[in-house]
Amino acid sequence: MKKLILSIGFGILMAGFAYGIDENAGTSVAPFLKVGASARSAGMGGVSVAISGGADGLYSNPASLAYLGKKEIIFMRHQWLEEVNFNYLAGAFPLEKNQGIGASINLINTGEMKRTTYLKPDGDGTFKTGGMVVTVGYGRINYPILIGASAKYISQKLDDKTGTGIGIDIGTLYQAPIEGLTLGAVVQNINISKIKFIEKEEKLPQVYKVGGGYRIKNCLIGIDISKPQDNSIQFNLGGEYQIHSVFAIRCGYNSSINEGSGLSVGFGTSYLDCYSFNGAYLPAGDFGSTFCLSFSSSF
Repeated sequence: MKKLILSIGFGILMAGFAYGIDENAGTSVAPFLKVGASARSAGMGGVSVAISGGADGLYSNPASLAYLGKKEIIFMRHQWLEEVNFNYLAGAFPLEKNQGIGASINLINTGEMKRTTYLKPDGDGTFKTGGMVVTVGYGRINYPILIGASAKYISQKLDDKTGTGIGIDIGTLYQAPIEGLTLGAVVQNINISKIKFIEKEEKLPQVYKVGGGYRIKNCLIGIDISKPQDNSIQFNLGGEYQIHSVFAIRCGYNSSINEGSGLSVGFGTSYLDCYSFNGAYLPAGDFGSTFCLSFSSSF
């Protein structure tokens, strides 16, 4: 019990540090960087910092690349609100001496939008917006701590204008002295270069996160606490129950979803420990609902 209290206290101290890093709220471009790239995580309310691994975790905490035991490829399709969709493809590869590398590409398409002008407020044709994120990452184990970093190239398109920028993520995971307990922290979207549209430069949506995951028998529970640089403190809470060795169900809550209840449900199934299929459903009130599906293969 004493070790558990110390581990939880460690997580709270890290969370307090994250809260105090930034006191100024502002606006940032490329908001799609805040949307996760894991169907498993989405089913658990967006929890990801301390529970994701391998190619599935590259986007959320690059330290998880150190967990790799096999090569892995994953594809995810996330149908967001209206016509917005995310397509994520990632690969991760283990290296010698408890190390791993990964790379991914995330394509965001928002469909066509009505163009309005001062002279034609009812519409003057349509235009498209979207984005792309290319990420490469590295993780390694210095037991009991895992560390990792990733670099990302971000491109955001608005009609015929394109802005590009570069950011990095830095993450860590800690294998606590309590069996089954993992703690983690990550800083995402650290500005290396701002995204520039025409003459104006905008900062990336930097986010500070801490989280924990605790596995007991067939259950996994997790929590993330995050502080976006341009928003208030948010949290994610979720769980996973392994009904069978090849099938799991999930549920969670995401406080950052303003429409609807913020609740989500999901499932996961696997075959021969080589193939897995995951899905998640997220209701969004009057805006309808969103869903995401992913398929991965390890070899």
